[in-house]
Amino acid sequence: MDIFCIKAVSLGDLEKVLISHDGAGPGSGWLLDKIVIKHKEGEEAQEVVFPCNRWLDEYQDDGKTERELTANKDGSLMKTFLKGNSCFPTIVFCTIVFSV
Repeated sequence: MDIFCIKAVSLGDLEKVLISHDGAGPGSGWLLDKIVIKHKEGEEAQEVVFPCNRWLDEYQDDGKTERELTANKDGSLMKTFLKGNSCFPTIVFCTIVFSV
């Protein structure tokens, strides 16, 4: 699993994300499990999950290197998780889970 932390401003309630790569270089494709975006304001944090479980590879799956993902609708778009100190000093961060 790879985790990428990106400091950014709040974008409000997210419903979709678009992820892609340029396919440059040999073996550039990857299998994306999901994207998790977490937003922390004060002591309360929220997360939204964008499931994928597909390849971004021109030689695997359907050959696409771009995916538009929709937020998981398991009762609510955003859910509050544990309150308290976070080990991430960022305002917004996302977890992109993939394997090669």
